[in-house]
Amino acid sequence: MKFKWMPVIDADKCTGCNLCVEACGPQCLELIEGIAALPRPDECGSEEHCIGVCRDDAIHMQWVPFEGNESVGRWGSVSLASNGRRPGTDAQARTPEKPPALAPALTE
Repeated sequence: MKFKWMPVIDADKCTGCNLCVEACGPQCLELIEGIAALPRPDECGSEEHCIGVCRDDAIHMQWVPFEGNESVGRWGSVSLASNGRRPGTDAQARTPEKPPALAPALTE
């Protein structure tokens, strides 16, 4: 399974200030009905500029299961365990350096 390091917007915290949209180099973020959104995730370069300018703490980065252009952004993968199941993950144990579960499966 492939994962991409992407911004996730908390709509309940977003005030629609537009700072993240202006900071986004690839222009993959935009305001939709007054809330920041990521309508073009394939274009996200995983650069995290949007997080630094968000005064409302409404954006955080997360490894998101995704299929798309692996030449853009930060990518990782998780292999299935020998029993065919994906190893369990703990959201608090996630780090920007690796996707959930198996660090050795990381691809860049």
